[in-house]
Amino acid sequence: LQMDFRNKCKRCSKDPHCCIFKNNLGFTFVGITDARNIKKIIKKNYDYFLDYTPLKKKTVNALKNCDPSLEGALRLSQLDDDSRILRLKTKNDGRCIFLNDNGRCDVYSLRPNVCKIYPFWAIRLINSRIKIIEHDTLLDCPIIIKAGNGQTDVEKILSKKQILEIKRIFKCIGKEDLFYKRKKAILQRFIAKG
Repeated sequence: LQMDFRNKCKRCSKDPHCCIFKNNLGFTFVGITDARNIKKIIKKNYDYFLDYTPLKKKTVNALKNCDPSLEGALRLSQLDDDSRILRLKTKNDGRCIFLNDNGRCDVYSLRPNVCKIYPFWAIRLINSRIKIIEHDTLLDCPIIIKAGNGQTDVEKILSKKQILEIKRIFKCIGKEDLFYKRKKAILQRFIAKG
């Protein structure tokens, strides 16, 4: 079964959907490489679209309750001592800074890697294989539900090409995460530069 999210994914009738965080509880992690690419296209300072303020306590608590193998737990491990992590800003209603009034992403071609593989995530198995799974958010993606028809192995609803692409992007996310963990001082200078 081929799935083309670009054509099938319309603004989700569910609230929230992948670019809106109910009660501003979630966030979209952005790596330094993604941030640089976005800055080039929008021609604005980092402080226009990046947030490096401390997360709200309820968000930190939600991360603490995540499955250790999923993205939330990874992001928890990246928080600095002040509960900060580099992320895209959200508007007052919880919408991503780049989600326009038509429900479309203004930086779609350069969206962060985590956005490119959403609504999927991946985990590394004991044998170092990468397994694609549904993302660990609270909402259920209607496209996955419809295409999966009750299927629990999401790889079975993707083409081989899509599986390879998601795994490739996941490896890029992993490299960015390693850089992020090791280079928090560089990250703080990066933010300060604007």
